[in-house]
Amino acid sequence: MQQRTDNITEDLDLLVYSEAVPETNPERKAAKKRGIRQASYFEYLGEVSKQFRTIAFAGTHGKTSSLALFATASQKGKFDPTVVIGTQLQEFENSNFHRGTNDWFAVEACEYRRNFRFLEPEIVVLTSVEHDHFDAFPTEESYFSAFENLVEKADIVIFHADDGNARRVLENFLGKKVPVSREEVPKMDLKVPGEFNQKNAALAWAVARELNLDLKKFQAGLEMFKGSGRRQEVLGEHEGVKIYDDYAHHPTEIRALIDGIREREKHGKLGIIFEPHQHSRTAALLPEFLSALRTADVIGLFPIYTARDSAEDKKRMPNAKLRAALPEAMPVENWEDVDQFWKQFSSGDTVIFCGAGNISQFARDWLHPKK
Repeated sequence: MQQRTDNITEDLDLLVYSEAVPETNPERKAAKKRGIRQASYFEYLGEVSKQFRTIAFAGTHGKTSSLALFATASQKGKFDPTVVIGTQLQEFENSNFHRGTNDWFAVEACEYRRNFRFLEPEIVVLTSVEHDHFDAFPTEESYFSAFENLVEKADIVIFHADDGNARRVLENFLGKKVPVSREEVPKMDLKVPGEFNQKNAALAWAVARELNLDLKKFQAGLEMFKGSGRRQEVLGEHEGVKIYDDYAHHPTEIRALIDGIREREKHGKLGIIFEPHQHSRTAALLPEFLSALRTADVIGLFPIYTARDSAEDKKRMPNAKLRAALPEAMPVENWEDVDQFWKQFSSGDTVIFCGAGNISQFARDWLHPKK
């Protein structure tokens, strides 16, 4: 639906908008003229959370997958919270929302611009903390401070026992700290591969334990989880080469992704076509990106996705500079480039399309072109 002034009618009580929509948007201007209250998506999510007992899944990496595991396993464990998550789940009819039947609300808590500050969590699941979103958090201290402000609202924080950064965030936390070690969690036969998914499942299991759920049923639910949209999602095959799509856009995530796919696809070459997300992030983490991408056998580089980047950011890290730093990578900008990239593979190999911008839709359109 097009965004037009006449979409804003007199009977509206509230306009919820994405932060990407400016005040000059015609619908927002019309709402202001009519005196209709406006709230950002994250502000409204905070209002919703106040009506529930909230479990906030927060962290640089792993919050989506950990919540997805918890949300779907909860159904098996006969625990039915309302859920808002940043991906589509098959168990929720390919939606990112599920309306539950109890008074709990499980939500993915976004740290960007401290957006999770609107939430009122009773429990925080702190999946990881590693400096990111450099446009909003220019220093590591500012990034960690945002998480410190979130957890101080909670009664309970669940985190990985071996996560030194999480312990740093919790240094002054006065509530109940629940460190989770792999040794205390039962061995799980997950359908989703990778050590990081074992760790995600461990956090989900620890939440279930804290809530006194039936852990045998909950574990069975974890082991039935088939994955979520854009998290090691299988798109199909092309000329015998298996194709995955993933949201990974941070070096730590890329390295974990490649390790996880290698665990599943044990034979053949593994290639990656990566779309860097933000010039600022790429510049700040360039050595880490180069190291992570080089764990693949073949690399393709999509143009950097510009999001909230300043002119200085673009000047500091243009596409040409990234390509010069990774000369073995093949530039990929269109379908013809993908066809050339594909000549390096044979049946039984694997290629991952990865990034947080346009790469997912690009991969789908290339694999299934409209006639």
